[in-house]
Amino acid sequence: IPMRLTALSLLGVAAIYLGIIPTPNIPSVEAISDVAGMIDVSTTSSVSPDAEPLRARFSICTSATRINCVVDGDTFWYAGVKYRISDINTPEIGQPGCERERQLGHQAQVALLQTLNGAGLTLEQQERRDTDRYGRRLRVVMQDGHSIGDIMIAQGLAHRWQGHKLSWCD
Repeated sequence: IPMRLTALSLLGVAAIYLGIIPTPNIPSVEAISDVAGMIDVSTTSSVSPDAEPLRARFSICTSATRINCVVDGDTFWYAGVKYRISDINTPEIGQPGCERERQLGHQAQVALLQTLNGAGLTLEQQERRDTDRYGRRLRVVMQDGHSIGDIMIAQGLAHRWQGHKLSWCD
């Protein structure tokens, strides 16, 4: 069967080349690239076309001025913009439900800080919406092509975000 498909494909190409079959109306590469810039990815796709490199030195957020700092295990400021890691949820630090959540929250915060100060990081939009209801940009932090959220989940410092919070106090 593969030999027959190859032969049929070659016959089709030859027929188009010889003018026996009209050439399909395929837009030029230039036309495709012109249209690509007009597509609003936030409403038409679930993955951003370009990953944004993440290059900065981060600290823990301690003052009102927040440029490059980590709030908790899934929220950080980068270049003065607040981001929420959209594929995970980490324990709360500000209003934990129990002591275990508070401790895990601080561990997640330190883990995110160490990761953000590493190399090979990019931000990818994998949600249809750009921001959440608090105005934070929703992004997945990738390191060498893998979500850092997967690592934090494996370490027990995050849950996969499923649209609602899971308890850390069980």
